[in-house]
Amino acid sequence: MEQRSPTPAPSPRMAPSSAKPGPLRTHLHDPLYRTGYLLSLGTGATALLGFGFWVLAARSYPASVVGLGSATISAMMLVSGVCSLGLNAVLVRYLPVAGRSTHAFVVRAYAITVTLAFGVGAGAALTSALWSPTLRFLAQDSCWFAGFTLATALWTVFSLQDSVLTGLRAARWVPIENSLFALAKLILLVAVAGTLPFAGPFVAWNAPVAVAVPVISLLIFGHLIPRHPESPEAGELDVRRLVRAAAGNYGGTVFALAGATFMPVLVANTRSATETAYFYVPWTISAAVQSIALNMTASLTVEAALDQPRLRRLCRRTLAHSMRLLSPFVVVASVAAPLILRAFGQPYADAGSTLLRLLLAGALPNVVVALGLAVARIEHRGGAILAIQAAQCLLVLGLSTVLLRGRLGIDGVGIGWLASQLIVAATLAAGLLRPLLLPCRSHPPSVGSVG
Repeated sequence: MEQRSPTPAPSPRMAPSSAKPGPLRTHLHDPLYRTGYLLSLGTGATALLGFGFWVLAARSYPASVVGLGSATISAMMLVSGVCSLGLNAVLVRYLPVAGRSTHAFVVRAYAITVTLAFGVGAGAALTSALWSPTLRFLAQDSCWFAGFTLATALWTVFSLQDSVLTGLRAARWVPIENSLFALAKLILLVAVAGTLPFAGPFVAWNAPVAVAVPVISLLIFGHLIPRHPESPEAGELDVRRLVRAAAGNYGGTVFALAGATFMPVLVANTRSATETAYFYVPWTISAAVQSIALNMTASLTVEAALDQPRLRRLCRRTLAHSMRLLSPFVVVASVAAPLILRAFGQPYADAGSTLLRLLLAGALPNVVVALGLAVARIEHRGGAILAIQAAQCLLVLGLSTVLLRGRLGIDGVGIGWLASQLIVAATLAAGLLRPLLLPCRSHPPSVGSVG
C-alpha cells in the first residue's frame, strides 16, 4: 500500500485571510471608541476651521466688532439651547432602543423645538435692551431682528441633528457634516468681509445652517431611519420615563447653556467689547477641548443603553481613555498658549494666555463631570442631571461675576471655571460615580430597564 506524504503546511502567502486583526484595528472597531473618535473628529474639524474663522475675523474686523459678533452668536446659541428642551441628550439615550417609534420621536422633537424657537427667538430679540444693552440693535433693526429669529430656529434643528445621527449609530456622518459646515462659514466670512462690515461674522456663521438642515434631514429620514436596526431592547418608549428624563435634561441644559453661552454676554456687559473679543477666543478653544470628553461620554451613553449590564466596565474604560487623550493635549496647549493666540494678533496673546491655561486645566476635572452626567442619563436620573449642571452653572457664573469686576479681569473667569470643575468633580467622585469607579467587591449596581 502506497504511503502518502503528509500535506505540507501552507506557506505564509497561502495562509487564509482570517488572521486576527491587530490591536489598533481591534481598538478602532470597538463601538465605544469608534463613535467617540468619529464625534471627536467632527468637533475637531469644526474647532480647527473655527479657529481659522476667528483668526480671519480678528484680522478683518476691529476687536469691538468681533466682540459684539461673538456675543450675538453666543446669545443666539443660548436661546436655541433653551428651545431644544434638553432633547439632545434624550435623543442620544433613547433612539438606540426606540424601535418602531424612531421616526415619530424625531419628527416630534423637530416640530416642538422649531415652533418654540421662532417664538422665543423673536421675544429675545425684542427684549434685548433689557437683558443685554450692548445687543439692543437686535430690536432696533428689522434685519437683525429677522435674522436673529430665523437663525435661532435653524440652529435649534441643526444642533439636534448630531444627536440624532449619534443615537442612530451613524456617527460616521458627523465629521463630514461638521467639516463642510465649518468650511462653508469660513469661505463665506471672506466673501462678506467687504460688504458686511458689522454683520459679517454673524451672517457667515449662520447662513450655511440654512443649507445643512434640509440636506441632513433628507439623509436622516430618507436613508438612516428606514435602515435603523432594532436592538434586543427595542420597543415602544415609556412616555412617562421619557418625559421625566427630558425634564431633567432640559433643566440641566438651561443651566449648562447659561454657564457656557451667556459668559461672553456677561463679559461684554461687565468689561468692554474689546475685552470680550480677547476673552471669546480662549473660551472657544477650551470648549473644543472639552468636547473630547463630551464625545466619549455620548458614545458611552449609546453603548450602555444597548448593554446596561456592562455599565461599570464601560465607565472605567471611558474615563481612562478620555484622560489619555486629554492630558497630553492640555499640557502642550498650555505651554503653547501665547503662540496659539498670537495668530489672532499680539493683543489677543497678551490678554488671553493666562485665561486659556486656566480653562484648559479645567478640562481635566470636567471629564469626571461629563461622566457623571452620562451615568445619570443612562440610569434615568433626571434630578441628578439638573443638580449637576445647576451647581456647575451657579458656581462658574457666581465666581466669574465677582472676579471679573476686580483686577483679575477676564482671567477671573478662568479661575472661576477651574474651581467650579474641581468642586463638582470631587462631589461626583465621592457620590454618584463612587460605586462605578472603585474596585468591584460585589455585583455592580442594577440599572433600571429601558421600558
